[in-house]
Amino acid sequence: MKLKRLTAEDFNRLADGTRLKPVARQLAYEVLVDGMSPSFVAKNAGLTAQRVALAVNVIEKAYFEDTDARLGWVSLELELPESLALHLDALTRSLKASGDSGALERANALVLKAIAEAGALLK
Repeated sequence: MKLKRLTAEDFNRLADGTRLKPVARQLAYEVLVDGMSPSFVAKNAGLTAQRVALAVNVIEKAYFEDTDARLGWVSLELELPESLALHLDALTRSLKASGDSGALERANALVLKAIAEAGALLK
C-alpha cells in the first residue's frame, strides 16, 4: 500500500513527530498535501527526485506507524477485488458529499468491524 494524499492537518501532526528539516518537510507537503508530482517538486526546488522521495518516505513511514484515530481523508494506491473497490469508491463519494462527521465516524466503525470479521474468516 502506498500513501498518495493526506489532509494538511494529518500531515502536520505526523511531520511534527519526525526529525524532518523545514526544507524536507515542505517537499513532502507539496507531494502529499498539494498533490504535486515528486519530479515537479524536485525540479522546482532544484533538488533530485530521490531527495523528495526520501522526505515523502519519512512521512509515509510515520503514517503507517501511527496508531491515533484517523478520520481525515487520505488517498492510497491499493489493489482490491473489483467489486470491493467499486463499493468502497461509492461509499467514499457518499461520505464526502454528506459532510456529516457523525455519519463518517459511524460508517468508519461499521466498515472496520466488517473488515475485522472478514479477516477472521480468512485465517
